[in-house]
Amino acid sequence: MTDLTPEDIVAARDEGELVAVILAAAGIYPTVPRQRTTAATTVPDPVHIPHPGAWPTGTRPPARVAPASGPQIDAALTDYRHWIIADRPNAPTRCPCEGCTPGGTR
Repeated sequence: MTDLTPEDIVAARDEGELVAVILAAAGIYPTVPRQRTTAATTVPDPVHIPHPGAWPTGTRPPARVAPASGPQIDAALTDYRHWIIADRPNAPTRCPCEGCTPGGTR
């Protein structure tokens, strides 16, 4: 097909093939696009219901940290006061509480 007549264009437009006819006249033959395949529908698992931000099934959050004892609080406060008085020098510190150091410093 090299020459398109107005009647060809009208017939192609009526059939919904106008783009294909014009491309064929230009020597371009479009291929058939690949058909999309739908993913197989999965059966919902009634046991493992996903919850965004939740702990995975079979796990639990870590145990709560025990509150610091009175002597630990007093020692930390004393160290802090000494640090403030010494004009806040850089010093590596190790906190003995369970929250800061898992397992504590024994």
